Amino acid sequence: MSLVFDTQHFVMRLTQFLVAAVALFGSPVLSGEVQPVSNADAVNQQVTEKFAEFGKTQDPAFVHQALDAIEAADANMPLDDPAARKLALARRLHFFAELDQYLDPAWNEKNVPPQGVPPPTIEGGVYGSGQVDPATIPDPKVRAQYVQELEANKQEIHHYFAQMQLHRIDDRAMRFLQLLLSERYTNSDKDRQEFEGVLTASAVSEARKQRLRALMHEKP
Repeated sequence: MSLVFDTQHFVMRLTQFLVAAVALFGSPVLSGEVQPVSNADAVNQQVTEKFAEFGKTQDPAFVHQALDAIEAADANMPLDDPAARKLALARRLHFFAELDQYLDPAWNEKNVPPQGVPPPTIEGGVYGSGQVDPATIPDPKVRAQYVQELEANKQEIHHYFAQMQLHRIDDRAMRFLQLLLSERYTNSDKDRQEFEGVLTASAVSEARKQRLRALMHEKP
């Protein structure tokens, strides 16, 4: 009788504990919401987070870190593993989809912005040829205009060098993708269909898809 009572007491306490846990943390197991997080999902999430940081800071270091994460994840990829190569390809396509949101297609490396802006004209002459301290400009309208021009120039310079880094990262990522195709894919119909299937399902732009298809078609 005592054993039955103790068992019932244990079950009751265990039920109370589970109910409390569900109330505090939810119960994805009971609700059927638990999905095993694949390595690809973890890597893609990291890439997404790095690009979000770039969006806030415009610091290309975060984009470098995103690409480094992909390359590190694929460093020990088995040679004869079709599933692994599909994951590797999907990761790179996810990276390109993120990158293309920030790449400026009109950027030109030769169009280097000037350093600073011409000083304002004042009554009786102009300031020296270099940048001046806005606080020394007595006219508030002239001062405000000069400050605005300085800020615009600063943003233009930052945009130029950030885009330079992004385009270099793009070149690096394309080279690594070309290496993946060269080492892991053949010219067989099966491999080409697999590549096209992953590419079609990705979120990359049509322009990027054409560039990537060209890499696949260039295979010997």
